Amino acid sequence: MSPSEVPSRRIEVREVRPEEIPWVRELAVRSVIHGIPGSRDIPAAEVQRRADQEFGDLELAFRTDPGFRILVAADAHRPLGYLMLDLNHREASTGETQALIRDLAIEPAAWGSRAVHALVRQAARLAYQHGLRYLVGEVTAANRRPLVVAQRLGFVIERHQIAVQCGPEGLLPMPGRPGPDLEVSGPEGCQE
Repeated sequence: MSPSEVPSRRIEVREVRPEEIPWVRELAVRSVIHGIPGSRDIPAAEVQRRADQEFGDLELAFRTDPGFRILVAADAHRPLGYLMLDLNHREASTGETQALIRDLAIEPAAWGSRAVHALVRQAARLAYQHGLRYLVGEVTAANRRPLVVAQRLGFVIERHQIAVQCGPEGLLPMPGRPGPDLEVSGPEGCQE
């Protein structure tokens, strides 16, 4: 099915079913590569191995942490994507409790559908029902698509994470993720 066929179908958002936890975990591991910052040179396979370990206790967290929720967007035929929500996240500068989108992934066949919109809207409703005013998330700077979608939904950018590589003499340019035909070059004058 092409992505253009998915938007015409009715999408429902609901809490994850226990039997869907393995699918959520598998999609999380597959999708984690889209969040690797372009400035890092870590192999995608290593990031996926780490994610596989991190999401190993997903079922336990789902069953035991009342502030952790997994929402699933599905059409009549299958799940399309999920959103992991932390209802007990504390904002570092204000101390306010807020809802944090810990992870969100959509099956590639459903990219371009309304699944993200439906998941985020339901997450905001759930946060509000728990007395929370804010829903926050993180988007990798190089991954423009989710940033554009988030801004269309009404999210604003509150912070920028900055990074630099450290070396024996101090600051070094970030290594980057060169492709097979890309030339590697760092920023000029990255010194103290």
